[in-house]
Amino acid sequence: MEGRIDLSGIDGMVWSMKSFCLSLLLVSSSFAADWPQWRGPDKNNHAAVDAKPVTEWSAEKNVRWKTKIPGRGHSTPIVVGERIYLTTAEKDKALQWLIAVNRKDGKIVWKQVIHKGGFPTELHRENSAASATPQWTGSAVLVTFQNKDQVKVTAVTPEGETLWTKTAGHYDSGRPFGYGSTPVLWKGSFIVAGDTEEKGYLVSLDAKSGEQRWRIERGGHDNWASPVVAKVAGKEQLLISGMGKIWSYDPANGKENWTAPHAPQATCGTIVWTDEMVFASGGFPNNETLGVKADGSSEVVWKNRERSYEQSLLSHKGLIYAVTDQGFAFCWDAKTGETKWKKRLGRGGVMASPLAVGDHIYATIKNGTTTVFKAGAKFEKVAENKLGDDTYASPVVLGDALYLRVGHVKEGERQEMLYCIGK
Repeated sequence: MEGRIDLSGIDGMVWSMKSFCLSLLLVSSSFAADWPQWRGPDKNNHAAVDAKPVTEWSAEKNVRWKTKIPGRGHSTPIVVGERIYLTTAEKDKALQWLIAVNRKDGKIVWKQVIHKGGFPTELHRENSAASATPQWTGSAVLVTFQNKDQVKVTAVTPEGETLWTKTAGHYDSGRPFGYGSTPVLWKGSFIVAGDTEEKGYLVSLDAKSGEQRWRIERGGHDNWASPVVAKVAGKEQLLISGMGKIWSYDPANGKENWTAPHAPQATCGTIVWTDEMVFASGGFPNNETLGVKADGSSEVVWKNRERSYEQSLLSHKGLIYAVTDQGFAFCWDAKTGETKWKKRLGRGGVMASPLAVGDHIYATIKNGTTTVFKAGAKFEKVAENKLGDDTYASPVVLGDALYLRVGHVKEGERQEMLYCIGK
């Protein structure tokens, strides 16, 4: 098939039978022991309760395998069954790819060209043309790219066959930064944000067909936040920050539930939550982190002037964790905003989001350093690990395996690698 690099070497009939069996295997295994979407199975960046990854690693220690990834992409990988899926882009060839990697040995199973040409002409130096994380629907992988000044969604089978491509909407950003939001899947709807100063939108596409279910117009400022659907204050709410507000919508029809004031006009992270409250952070033009009641009262319970811009916060056992742009880790009481502790983890910016693994937090900063510390109201460092020269994607943990997408720079040339870390 045009654009697809098939590494299987299997003829048509055998390949079809294997594809069918693989689809059944992937569907049956999905959501039981997978990382099917941005921020994991619970959308709140918590590893499964039985996850037991190592806490120490380096280029020479606890590396099960490593695989070269062509091009550049900041998207976090997803893991479904025995496959890892991630997107990447090659500027020189104007290609945007979806890649499937074997989870056991790291070998690339196939590469599928999603778009050839239409490459974004301008990108922020901290963005890529493959920044949105893929999403597993239960039968297909959905990938989202900015292409030809549009936000396009493509459905791909586990075997690498394209099912359909739909345009979610025009992307007319007033700033040459590129697209950066990751859509969210909810009850067969794929909800895409295209926030721009004018003609922005939230649109719900049918995850099986790509047909539009609903669309609402938004606008006021360029914004890169990712939407999320969470059950909070007793009901499921579609949540997104940016344009000076925290927004809550009904995910079934896009009807607005409530808004609350939030100082930043531009945000990039994903809202996190507890049973009754939601939390967000952002940084342009004003820095602010806050906690808001999600019962419709719009009450801002607490706020401070700290900034987590590209990265998301982490809500875990009644505490809110942040690693700010300056490289400081914070722990706040979720109900009151009281600062429990503050600790510098490093310098050089933060792009990845912290991850909760049982009683540990894994926090990665841009320079490739991941600090593992105990979850709780007192800071206790467990380990500090350096791998590669930069990290934009968030860590993923399944079972005893930790997956890291990092960049290595040698003589000015950057090579991305996907690592599986474990004993």
